[in-house]
Amino acid sequence: MKEKHYSLKDFELSAGANAVERANDFQKYIDQLARTGYKSYWIRSNTCVGPEMCIEPDRNVVSFVANDYLGMSQRPETIEAGISAIRKYGTGACAAQSIGGYLDIHRQLEIEIADFTGQEDAILFSSGFGVNAGILNALLGENDIAVIDPFIHKSVLDGLKGTNVKTVVHNDLEHLDITLKNVKNKFRTKLVVIDGVYSQDGDLSRLPEIVEICKAHEALLMVDDAHGIGVMGTNGRGTAEHFDCLGKIDIITGTFSKAFGCIGGFVAASRKLIQYLRFYANNNVFSAAITPQVTGSVLKSLELIKTRPEIRKKLWDNVSYIRKRLIQNGFDIGNSASPIIPIMVRDNEKVQKIAGLLQENGIFVIGIVYPAVRIKESRLRTSILASHETKHLDKLADMLIKINKIVNII
Repeated sequence: MKEKHYSLKDFELSAGANAVERANDFQKYIDQLARTGYKSYWIRSNTCVGPEMCIEPDRNVVSFVANDYLGMSQRPETIEAGISAIRKYGTGACAAQSIGGYLDIHRQLEIEIADFTGQEDAILFSSGFGVNAGILNALLGENDIAVIDPFIHKSVLDGLKGTNVKTVVHNDLEHLDITLKNVKNKFRTKLVVIDGVYSQDGDLSRLPEIVEICKAHEALLMVDDAHGIGVMGTNGRGTAEHFDCLGKIDIITGTFSKAFGCIGGFVAASRKLIQYLRFYANNNVFSAAITPQVTGSVLKSLELIKTRPEIRKKLWDNVSYIRKRLIQNGFDIGNSASPIIPIMVRDNEKVQKIAGLLQENGIFVIGIVYPAVRIKESRLRTSILASHETKHLDKLADMLIKINKIVNII
């Protein structure tokens, strides 16, 4: 009899076991990972997370796991800006923004982010995850409803536990229209929540049409643009700029941990809504402010995004190059239209074997399996960076072609 293949879904909260029993039982999953011959999660790195890394056990690899799309985390300008902020303000604000930790550079960044995203105002959070969870907890309750795309980030789902939720088919305009029509006059607030760029498939939302549908049904629209801000659009202003929708979205959220190369996040919306969130978004009110170093570095990243378009051009040149190589050799990259490029494998066990073979040959790519994606949609998830060189991209493509002869990826 074939040995059971476990997934993380098997050890989630359940009525059948207490916390200690679940933790003990989880060893079955850890043992299964060990049997694959490679470590897939919680891999220790001895260097920065970038196009090249040194991971345990002292292995140099070309990496495609980072979201530092523009290479901002390693630029001398952003590093020096962070050091200068530390020298002026110290290593931390050491208080929540609402009670003394609100620095002048925090306000400067809020103003600049609001303008960059086409909104009236913005507020900063200490994590991108906390942004979505915090504002949704503050805005939606038992008399409200969120209409969501199934591929939104887990942070959104955490923020929706106290409200009503309806999931529509991914990027299905007809289903969205019908759903909003069916909930008309049944809830006080109707909020549609989508991503600008979806984090696993790398495809884009159908933003212009969704804006119009929301307007027709008097629903608010929230776009999580974590993977779009800094990357999409002629000037890097995000998915809204890419689709000529600046100023047409009610709420835009984003993170500083991707194109900005730091940590933390933001909400950009109307002045009145931001004012309300300053007092009711608990993830902000009861968390220490982002550090001076992060704030200074993000401000410099934003300046470079605005003034150095050649950095973004290099990113898109790299994306075009590797897309062409993969497609020409028959690999399925789905509907990706961003620097996130999935290489579809559609078999949980096979994808782990491929990721292991890549690691053995000096390429660091993570296999994404159920429940992060559907069982038949397992894939290798690659993130392309401006800091990748052509030799890095060629190494990935060449090795996939070799492994395909062994494992049959295509």
